[in-house]
Amino acid sequence: MPYILNTEKDIKAMLKSIGVDSVDALYSSLPQSIKLKEPLDIASGLSEFDVTKRITELSQKNTTLDEFNSFLGAGSYDHYTPAALRSILSSSQFLTAYTPYQAECSQGILQAIYEYQSYICLLTGLDVSNASLFDGASALAESALMSLRITKRKKVIIAGMLHPEYIMTLKTYLSGFDFIIEYIEAGDDGCVDLGKLNSKINTETAACLVQSPNFFGLIEDIGQITAMAREAGTLTVMVTNPLSLVLFKEPAAFGVDIVCGDGQPFGSGLCFGGPSFGFMAAKKDYLRQMPGRIVGKTTDKEDNCAYCLTLQAREQHIRRQNATSNICSNQSLNAIGAAVYLSLMGASGIKNTALYSFNNTQYLYNRLSQIRGITLPFSNRVFNEFVWQIKDAGALMQQLHKRKIIAGFHLGEVSDEYKDLILSCCTEKKTKEDIDDLANSIAEVLHGK
Repeated sequence: MPYILNTEKDIKAMLKSIGVDSVDALYSSLPQSIKLKEPLDIASGLSEFDVTKRITELSQKNTTLDEFNSFLGAGSYDHYTPAALRSILSSSQFLTAYTPYQAECSQGILQAIYEYQSYICLLTGLDVSNASLFDGASALAESALMSLRITKRKKVIIAGMLHPEYIMTLKTYLSGFDFIIEYIEAGDDGCVDLGKLNSKINTETAACLVQSPNFFGLIEDIGQITAMAREAGTLTVMVTNPLSLVLFKEPAAFGVDIVCGDGQPFGSGLCFGGPSFGFMAAKKDYLRQMPGRIVGKTTDKEDNCAYCLTLQAREQHIRRQNATSNICSNQSLNAIGAAVYLSLMGASGIKNTALYSFNNTQYLYNRLSQIRGITLPFSNRVFNEFVWQIKDAGALMQQLHKRKIIAGFHLGEVSDEYKDLILSCCTEKKTKEDIDDLANSIAEVLHGK
């Protein structure tokens, strides 16, 4: 159906049933910034055909990212997707958002998901991966809940610069429980203040939550952080960009217990922010505490290779309120897409993607360092994005926007404390000419040359 028609009587009956007085009260928890301020510019009494025509006309006023020289990142990255990926995912055998419940009838999908889990384990160095979660933010929240169950402690520490949307999601997940979230601010170098962290980790701390590369794009000293956590019997949960793991040492080598994040860089387009999928990997000791589904490989009675959903008794459709997790949006299609993307790219292709992203970012860092008025507050120990400082950053971005350039993400949208900071990202799609265009345009706007 194109839409669901509810009469006023239907709406009142439903609101009464769930115990609220109005639709506004039902959505009162949503931020005002995302609510519709004015009625849609669509006349009443139109037919479905006329409404479709009007919406199409309005949509044609939009511009696409391809029309801009964009350096946006901050969690969603503009990587090239092989043409074959879309064709393979369009296969009717894959084209579903759900993991099959009659697993014995769906060996192909289960094998594809098993391949995805294997890729995640190879990248992280950890023993087991689940069959994906909703997104990176929910993957972090589920990892925190998992650590609280494992340790039976009450406190988690957010160490340094975590993505603010991840923090919001974490707070929502933990809001119904008697748990404590403690914050350790970043030091002057933009990374975790290790001294403060060491003074705060104790036997009440379930997990230290750290992001590397962090929200400022900087690489954290994960080895030091895990050593501090291990001494107090605290787990380390690391949020990461999975593409960075192609270049950097796997988290397991540092003793990280749980790794999670958003799999968007692996074959998921930008698509107005979604859909993507969340990945999670952990040590085998924590297998039974992992949320979501896990596909296992075994043999049948005739000794043929067979795939199955393992440990699914903890799922909501079996244990309900006693389940380890009630998350059910596991984004299987996108997870399979990641496996397809990695197999199409191959080891050399994915390494080159990561290297080009890294090298382009270093080149942009060096170009901006040469422009008078720009300050680089942190080191270039980054992967594919970094922060730069300029007075009236918002105004500069508006001037560049008129030139069809998006300089990055204005961190003033996160906090007034960061109003002069811009987070810029480079992927393998950026050329030397693209980067020079940004640097030269900034110089022209600032100095007229």
